[in-house]
Amino acid sequence: MAALLVADAVPAVARPAGSVEWLRRDAEAIRALGVSGVQARVVGADGRQSVAVSGTAELGTGRPVPSGGYFRMASTSKTLVAVVVLQLEAEGRLSLDDSVDRWLPGVVRGNGNDGGRITVRQLLQHTSGIHDDLPGYTTPGGVLPAALRRP
Repeated sequence: MAALLVADAVPAVARPAGSVEWLRRDAEAIRALGVSGVQARVVGADGRQSVAVSGTAELGTGRPVPSGGYFRMASTSKTLVAVVVLQLEAEGRLSLDDSVDRWLPGVVRGNGNDGGRITVRQLLQHTSGIHDDLPGYTTPGGVLPAALRRP
């Protein structure tokens, strides 16, 4: 199992990208919580990267987590985006009732979707009606199940 270091992401941006000792300590702290492997990466505004790893890449092998390895975050990114959106809402910088078009003009268009009628709240609640194109998500005929269609 791999973990992405995000708890310290905001202060990390202010730290120099070349200095990895703090990142290494944070990766070790996450590993100490029982995570088998951690890869933490910070990309500075100048594009320089700092990487720290801890633990094993695969249980039972002893193979260390590679510093240049990649792994899929899958749905974890939804949680990270939701946290940032809720922080922006708490700061008064956006409203959950804003349309998607207000922040991403023209991005949500076509296939029956209209970003001017879909709110940020609906996106966070997965009630926007935007179809998920993951393979196997629809029925074999390609029709979205009735329970998942937009009313």
